[in-house]
Amino acid sequence: MRNQKGFTLIELIIVIVVLGILAVTAAPQFINFSSDARASALKGMEGSIKGATQLTYSKAAVEGKESAASGESISVKGNTVDLVYGYPAASGTGIINAVDGSFDTNLSADWVYEEGTQDDGSGGTEPSGEIFIAQSSSVTGSGSGGDYASGDIASSNCYLTYKVASSSEPATVAVSEDSGC
Repeated sequence: MRNQKGFTLIELIIVIVVLGILAVTAAPQFINFSSDARASALKGMEGSIKGATQLTYSKAAVEGKESAASGESISVKGNTVDLVYGYPAASGTGIINAVDGSFDTNLSADWVYEEGTQDDGSGGTEPSGEIFIAQSSSVTGSGSGGDYASGDIASSNCYLTYKVASSSEPATVAVSEDSGC
């Protein structure tokens, strides 16, 4: 008899099958699903904000408060919501109250926000009419009450923005950045 070296076809097939089974069970452990989950949650919050915006505007129109630039408010789901042209204001007492999400007064909230500011021309700042919203797990910084300091949320690269309405344009909400999710 000859002395044969190597593997038989059956042995090779068994090894390939075993490696395939290991790859199928181990691969999900190495794939980062949390990034996709955060991006999807951001899209979900975008939908919630759009729904809350339309609900608020509808209720403001019924109450005849859709034409004032500021100073008006209505009650939505038990929360007082400040209005700008019938849409929620870009503030904690506006869109954040309208959404009624998990924006707790402690740092363990699911969602956090940052009110945008701009130069007021005299060395100070004033509200810019924009608010940034992100999951708390994707933001580093020092926030209190769900409200973060300037730039903390934008630097996370995983946030959405809500822009207040003007006399000619409705309020807008959009996922502005999801590359850092």
